[in-house]
Amino acid sequence: MNNWYLVRHGETQWNAERRVQGHTDVPLHDVGREQAALTGRRLADIRFGAVYSSDLIRARETAEIIVAASNTGPYEIVFDERLREVSFGKLEGKTWTEMDDEIRAVQNERNLDFAPPGGESYRRMLDRLGEFAEMVRERHAHDDVLVVGHGAAFRALAVRMLGLPDETFWSLSGLRSASVSRVRRRDDGRTALFAWSDAGHLDVPPAERGAGILSHAHLTQ
Repeated sequence: MNNWYLVRHGETQWNAERRVQGHTDVPLHDVGREQAALTGRRLADIRFGAVYSSDLIRARETAEIIVAASNTGPYEIVFDERLREVSFGKLEGKTWTEMDDEIRAVQNERNLDFAPPGGESYRRMLDRLGEFAEMVRERHAHDDVLVVGHGAAFRALAVRMLGLPDETFWSLSGLRSASVSRVRRRDDGRTALFAWSDAGHLDVPPAERGAGILSHAHLTQ
């Protein structure tokens, strides 16, 4: 039996401005770095068999901050392009309200095969996340694994890990920045979602953040 801990990257300035990021390399801002540090404390005592991250800088920085806080490391982070967010092509940098009405209408139809100009379809993203999931299953059948990445990419990864129809992608809610989700895989191959967008560690009052009270017990059951 093993657990996959999926951590969405900390917040960036473009997140705060509700801009489409996709493959654009936007670093964490101060809030995002603090979020990553809190997540690192949350996961500090979990022993991982491997640590993977998207190669985009907002995920890289988040992974590096989390690993630096670990009490069970050191860990080498494996950066994998397959964990990148979906590419929005020429739409990247726009706010969600600035996107063309036609593009928003197509997205509202939940068409997995639609790709914006210069971008990528959600179906293609599902396929590359499925490839990543299969690779990790083969290499780490009995290891707990930390994966740092992106919101839509993790929805795709969860769909493929759980063996659900691709259309289930639209039913999964978005993930909070620096939240922790957990998928458990049993020795018989059955897989279950145990936590989704758990961000309780981010709500700890600032005065208590250094007091060592950040519990991760329910994540390690």
